Amino acid sequence: MRKGFNKQSSIVSAKIIGFNRSQVICKTENNEIITIKQPKNVLNDRYFTKIMLDLLQTGLWIPINRKLKKLLRYDWLDEGVQLLTD
Repeated sequence: MRKGFNKQSSIVSAKIIGFNRSQVICKTENNEIITIKQPKNVLNDRYFTKIMLDLLQTGLWIPINRKLKKLLRYDWLDEGVQLLTD
């Protein structure tokens, strides 16, 4: 085990397995289902909707904060990791 590695990290990889107007349903690599409320500032954003549907269809893994149940604005390789805010 790597020094400083947290087995229950708050930032995890997940696939989108469901999507509707109010929530994004994700499944982690450990088969944990996490329901994320869509941020209010993207409810009518057609680009956000298209991206979520594309991610659902392709099955790409995205970073999420499992403890806060939030999508991340940037991936975990970027030093500027920020949560999408409501």
